[in-house]
Amino acid sequence: MYGGFQELLDEFLLEAQERADEVESLLLRLTTGDEEEKAAAIVRAKRELHTLKGNSGMMGFSDLQQLAHMMEDQVEALDLDQPVVDGLLEQLDELRRGLEAIRTPETEEDAESPAESEKAPHSDDEPGAPAAGIESPSDSPREAGSVRVPFVKIDRLVESQAETLIFRNRLADAIERSMLLIDEENDIDQEFIERARSLWEEVDLARQALEKTLHLLQEQVTELGMVPLQGLFRSLGRIVHDESRRENKTVDFEIRGGDTPIDRTLLETAGEALGHLVRNAVIHGIETPEERRRTGKFKSGQVTVSATLEGGEARIEITDDGAGIDVVALEAKAAAVAPEVKGKTRGLDLLFVDGLSTRQDTDLGSGRGVGLAAVKKSVEDHGGKVKVSSIPGNGTTFALHLPVTAAIIRSLLLEVDQETYALPLTSVAESLLVSREAVHDLNHSRVLRWRGELVPLLDVGHSFATCDQPSPRSFAVIIDVNGRRRGLLIDRLVGIRDIVVKGLDIIVGNPKGISGSTILGDGRVIMILDPSALVNLAPTVVRLNE
Repeated sequence: MYGGFQELLDEFLLEAQERADEVESLLLRLTTGDEEEKAAAIVRAKRELHTLKGNSGMMGFSDLQQLAHMMEDQVEALDLDQPVVDGLLEQLDELRRGLEAIRTPETEEDAESPAESEKAPHSDDEPGAPAAGIESPSDSPREAGSVRVPFVKIDRLVESQAETLIFRNRLADAIERSMLLIDEENDIDQEFIERARSLWEEVDLARQALEKTLHLLQEQVTELGMVPLQGLFRSLGRIVHDESRRENKTVDFEIRGGDTPIDRTLLETAGEALGHLVRNAVIHGIETPEERRRTGKFKSGQVTVSATLEGGEARIEITDDGAGIDVVALEAKAAAVAPEVKGKTRGLDLLFVDGLSTRQDTDLGSGRGVGLAAVKKSVEDHGGKVKVSSIPGNGTTFALHLPVTAAIIRSLLLEVDQETYALPLTSVAESLLVSREAVHDLNHSRVLRWRGELVPLLDVGHSFATCDQPSPRSFAVIIDVNGRRRGLLIDRLVGIRDIVVKGLDIIVGNPKGISGSTILGDGRVIMILDPSALVNLAPTVVRLNE
């Protein structure tokens, strides 16, 4: 009985959250849409609140039922000016807090409703985790069949699939080593060798067929662990509404590409970054109505959030049509406030210097720059990138590049001092054989002339202390992180692999230049290099194979 009720409760909480989000989106339209759009939004909001009221009553949550009923009455009154909408949004926040209290009660004794008192502790298979809707392809998801699956089960499926990838790599490695061993054997009867080789070739054909199936399974499982950005984007509309009201500004908000998927484990990172950037755009990007009039702009500012898929990345852009950023003034401010960054960081990259603000008339507690360093670090810690562009007088665009999936990444394997490392392929610009003529001495270190520019060189083995002195190296891998480049000197390129990202043991700590670990096909544990940290390491003394 308890298990059945828990499923019903989880279903109620998920649906109630979805309906609350929809009501918020509809209420926000009442402040910007035309009369026809407002009338349609009122009808839909009333319908959502009516259903939410009925479901709450059915579950025994009388407080939520009464709150939804009161909101429904206010919507039905059709007298929804700005103060009324603001009041409804506050009541909606109260309703959400009620849902959260039901989802995570402090103790079982705190539950007050009859339905809540019947709750039993969650089993290991069915904790009170949010559930994901898995829907068959259709233009109308409600008409198509769908099931609710707790995210915890999807997480376990993703983990199992990742482990399968490790075993697949181990199988491929074992078959390759076995066939090499047969080819090297001279003391065994040739007929036996041919039979053994034929058998292993048959095993390898079966392995290749299995690999194709596993690749398809990997894509499908990865899709299950992904969620569309639509829900996150809609929550940003509330930020625009609240901040524009607080700043006495009029701001129109538009979202595009809400169906773009992203790994659920990256949703929190994306949410924090986007929330900061959208708030930043309203407060510091969009001008006041008076300032916009003086420059010939429309009274209302525009903030747009859009998303697209580019290869293995989700590209999310936050664009405003505000005043833009004066790079000359930004560099002057940096020279006065943070002279230590002079020569190291220039242009719009100064926005990501911790503590540096674009505001000229306030202290360093406000303005663009404050908090952007944290946004950049958070995104890069999860394998992403942040880029910015701006036209003075015409607005600013921040672009987030996040990997579509965080559990499995395409990587370049490389070898230094008999140690193997994995380097995320998204940061690799090029790998090349280094010639002595292309290397030059500059400021007591060496740089590589590459595509018309000088790239500082970094001896990976010397940086990680796997050799006492810089050793002769033959290859360089050029990495690029937001326009900053380093040439990593290595001994050998091993190949490209799909790897499963594992965290570092707490005993290891957080060594600079390392972001995690993975397991190779032969069972070895190797480190995953952190490109964002490597581009910030000082160039090292290097030696080349002459």
